[in-house]
Amino acid sequence: MPAITKVTVLPFDESRAKPFGPAVIEHRTAQAEFGELGTYFMTFPDGGRTDPWTLRYEESIYVISGDASLLVVGDEGEFPVQAGAGELIALPEGATVRYGGEPGTRLLLSIAPVDWARADRPRKQSGEVPRVLFLTPFHFEKPEHDDKFDAVLTSLLEGHGEQTVSAEHVEPFESVDIDYDTAQTQAILKAVEQANADNYDAIVIACHYDPALTEAREASRIPVVGPLQLTTGVTTQFGPKFAVITDIPEAVEVIGGLIDGYGRGADCVGVAAIGWDGDAILEDPRGAAEAVDRIVAELAVAGEAQSLVIGCTIVSSAYEQYRQEFPDRGVVVLNSNLVALKGAAALAAN
Repeated sequence: MPAITKVTVLPFDESRAKPFGPAVIEHRTAQAEFGELGTYFMTFPDGGRTDPWTLRYEESIYVISGDASLLVVGDEGEFPVQAGAGELIALPEGATVRYGGEPGTRLLLSIAPVDWARADRPRKQSGEVPRVLFLTPFHFEKPEHDDKFDAVLTSLLEGHGEQTVSAEHVEPFESVDIDYDTAQTQAILKAVEQANADNYDAIVIACHYDPALTEAREASRIPVVGPLQLTTGVTTQFGPKFAVITDIPEAVEVIGGLIDGYGRGADCVGVAAIGWDGDAILEDPRGAAEAVDRIVAELAVAGEAQSLVIGCTIVSSAYEQYRQEFPDRGVVVLNSNLVALKGAAALAAN
């Protein structure tokens, strides 16, 4: 009998509890780093049903309490599957299901293999050019700015290496019956699923709030990059301290909290905002770039940071259009959009 080297009691971890439509799902065995088995708790605080999800693994669902009410997609449409407390539902790989339950329903999900995303990921052949999706997870107040921003991003990112890049937005979403973050997460996950189906090789979630990053990675068989997480990690190559420049004052606290969560809080000397929103930046990119340069000059004089991260995809795109017109301030200003693109392409090649 092989020696048992590690037995662990796994407590509830609030940081791993994520919204999944009307449900909340927690990957409990993520703490154990199992290679084959994944165990999740799914709860329905107010009842409801999720969007369709296609399994790339085998799954069993044990009903702890309440009543599970699933819809499974078959050849002739959806058919219901009901189960009460103490009953077990077995789902084969390839099934498409909408999870559901009455208010208070608690389910225990077990899947295998837990690393299905890695196992299912296609390998690039030597010489193949990786395709990267730059996915903007929000929409501008002025609808015409969506296409304008995609065009600006594409023009700035093309020609930097062998990868190809497509800039797109998630489908429009509303947060009437659910909160904004949940609605945005659902839109991102839908776009990630489509990008996998369209055989992209990597995805960049083009927002420095890095929204739905964990959920997107769990749902994807290809790499998913968060620009803030990646670029703040790259700063270590230029020195111990960095600062971030973002768009609006409301973003300062959010980005600061994310940096703390990424373990870089002690290395960040501050987050500064230029005070421009996305629509204003697109209407006057030169003015926004000049506002960035003024902060760059101030931070360079302060001398605390060896590198600066432009912590907003819109701000970064404006600054890059006019960067060559500004004097060298003696501090590294990282093009976070390009860092995210190159990081995604490098991950796709592995």
